[in-house]
Amino acid sequence: SRPPMPRRAASVLLVTALTLPLLAGCRAAALAHDGDPRGAQRHFDGLVGAFEARFTNVTRQPKVLHGRMRIARYAFAPSKLANDTAIWTAMRTTRTGADRVAEWQASLVNNQFQFVARRDTPLPTRLGEQRHRIAVTQRQEHDWFWHTVVEHHVGTMPPQRLNDVARAFFASAERPGSAMRVDYRDAFPRTVGALGRLLTIDSIVTTSQVDGSTLVAMQIRITARDIAASYPAYARFLQKYVEPARYRFRLSDRLAGDYFDAQAVNRVLTVRFRTRNGTLQPLVGAARPMPDTLILTVDAMAKLGLFSVGVSNLVGEFVHVDTPRERAWQLRFTREPKWHLPLIAERLLSSAIRHPFEGNGVFFKLGLRTGPAGQTISERVVDVAVKESAIMRWLGNLGFTAMSDFAGSVEEEENRFLVELFRAMRADMAALAG
Repeated sequence: SRPPMPRRAASVLLVTALTLPLLAGCRAAALAHDGDPRGAQRHFDGLVGAFEARFTNVTRQPKVLHGRMRIARYAFAPSKLANDTAIWTAMRTTRTGADRVAEWQASLVNNQFQFVARRDTPLPTRLGEQRHRIAVTQRQEHDWFWHTVVEHHVGTMPPQRLNDVARAFFASAERPGSAMRVDYRDAFPRTVGALGRLLTIDSIVTTSQVDGSTLVAMQIRITARDIAASYPAYARFLQKYVEPARYRFRLSDRLAGDYFDAQAVNRVLTVRFRTRNGTLQPLVGAARPMPDTLILTVDAMAKLGLFSVGVSNLVGEFVHVDTPRERAWQLRFTREPKWHLPLIAERLLSSAIRHPFEGNGVFFKLGLRTGPAGQTISERVVDVAVKESAIMRWLGNLGFTAMSDFAGSVEEEENRFLVELFRAMRADMAALAG
């Protein structure tokens, strides 16, 4: 159910997403997690502590481990999975084919984050606990639909606080880059030390505009060289898959005004935005409020084994969900992108590669919502349709190569790196709040 890209490039994006607002916004962004410093620390500690738990000494029950690898291997060829009873916690035959569900519960037990297969898994009620539900439904002979939901208990920070953190981050960028550097180095020294071995902020350039807004350009260097001594397998994986990757994400309104631009080339991620009073404005032109519905354009290229594969002009609808109990991003892609594939794959092209973007398209949701017991739940939802064919099997095999390289020592070392980083973030926040 995943596109054929390096699976754990997502971990670098996770680290960037969690730490960039923290470092660039420094004290203001950190303390915006609540109205007072102690409350901010409590909410921040719950959020970051939940991710720390997720990567602490991860273990998987054999049924979960088997299902994880098999689903990764045959996500684009689900017929290979349908009759494997060792994967599913529920199986049902329908008029059109088959319904299959794998449910996993995960929580920190005796300093191990343990995944177990469990039918009718309840919603997480303890900090750090997760519920995974992976379902596949056969619609026609070669037509399948994946629906994946991952829910994670991340404390008690009200989801609407995300707006305050974002405003504080963007408002903090409305000052000289040198002031921002001094701020984050003083406020979060442990985090800078832990993160700086993988991601470093090379430059922060802020330019005041005549209308009172500020144009911001940040360059973040991604290099695994400095973690090689402590995490050799993880460093090699990043050097092979993540460092050479090229990608660009642009958020625009329907008037073709770009509000956010992030581009990675040659191990450097450049982020550009324009802000006034903590609110994003178009990069160029007259100031105007950013709408809740935007257009996301993605270009991405990655090296997988002997081949370079990617897409350009992948355009989707980006909706900011803002309700009293939920803050989320919803993405829906209903237009096929331009594919960049080797000649061997182009000979296999068929309508199957367009199929995921037909009808309701590819759907992705990421956000926070308030649970029934007042807990804050991080939720990730992915919906994608798959039509089996030679080209889809080829793409699935290619993506599984990266997954196979990741499983084992690479994953263990990545987990240790992330736990060390999240502990540093929590320690810095405790000192700041104190």
